[in-house]
Amino acid sequence: MTIPNRVRSVVMPPIDALNTRMAELLAQGRDVTSLGQSVPFFGPPGEMLDAVSDGLRAMPRMHVYGPDAGTPELREALSEKLARFNGISADPGSQIMITPGSNQAFMVTMLTMLNPGDEVAIAAPYYFNHHMAIELAGGRVAEIPLSEEDGFQMRVSDVEQAVTDRTKAIVVTSPNNPTGTVYDPSEIERIARFAAKRGIYLISDEAYETFCFDDSTQFSPGSISDVADNVITLGSFSKTFGMTGWRVGYIVGNSDILSQAVKVQDATAICAAIVSQIAATAALGVFDTFTRLHTQELEERRRLLADTIDAIPALNWERTSGALFAFVRSDFQPPERELSWDILETSGVLTVPGSAFGERWSNYLRISYGSSPRDRYETALEKLRGYFETTA
Repeated sequence: MTIPNRVRSVVMPPIDALNTRMAELLAQGRDVTSLGQSVPFFGPPGEMLDAVSDGLRAMPRMHVYGPDAGTPELREALSEKLARFNGISADPGSQIMITPGSNQAFMVTMLTMLNPGDEVAIAAPYYFNHHMAIELAGGRVAEIPLSEEDGFQMRVSDVEQAVTDRTKAIVVTSPNNPTGTVYDPSEIERIARFAAKRGIYLISDEAYETFCFDDSTQFSPGSISDVADNVITLGSFSKTFGMTGWRVGYIVGNSDILSQAVKVQDATAICAAIVSQIAATAALGVFDTFTRLHTQELEERRRLLADTIDAIPALNWERTSGALFAFVRSDFQPPERELSWDILETSGVLTVPGSAFGERWSNYLRISYGSSPRDRYETALEKLRGYFETTA
């Protein structure tokens, strides 16, 4: 059997192999800590767990399929949150679809809109799952090169250089993965208007929308009323509510594209798990209070990471203001193997190599400050500092 090139050519992200190696080291009794995955240290709100616990026996519909586009209760609750927090007006019956996570939301969007050879413009460094989904759907990636010197900001002038007659969509991810950059709202609006004028969809991935620090603010281009029909907003409950394993995300867009996207959803997943949708509905009920609970702790962790990087001459972090990680340049590369692998093997700290986000970024590391318990996190930072003191 011949595997199609659109599948064979896709490269698995190295974090999968690193996680596997980490598991092997743990099984050998090694003390290993992950600063790799971009997940929060906290779990979901108690109100969510109570709603699921109460419903498991009392609600038979938890155990069967639901509507392909999502339960009416969740879509209604999400519509209210979108209006209040994002400034997006979306009809819950025709403009919102619940998906098994925001990665699935992006994949469904690609399969819905792309013809073979269509291009999708994404910022580089890029989120590897976006790159994979575009290629798996038969599309081509057009990279929008960004610079560390400019804080990895995405400018309309950069977008204009990447767009061609084959461009079907432009992807904006803010706060960004992997850089943590929160894009300038005025620049996002310029990009949205440029896309609308060219008849190109703007896809706004807002998975990290609640993780903005310093004076940065989250901005949803779907809130711009006169271009809203041209914007597709993707969101996630995973990071906001510490519920990555529950797999709930969503797509918000005009009713024409959502009516087609639901066909793809039916073919690939039917619907998001009903128990997870009930959980997400309950979580939205405490959105405003829950999202403020851990802000101080995350800011302290971010400061600790900044202090650690400042104390290591070989590392440089041009501070960005969002998400749960830093994208750090290293002036040191070990001769035998890639830096992230060497750090894991010798010091027991897992980081993500910059090459996961594009070959140009091989001398970078993505270091998460959100995932591990506080004591483990501080120990991992000490190990990281010790690695560079003895090796670099």
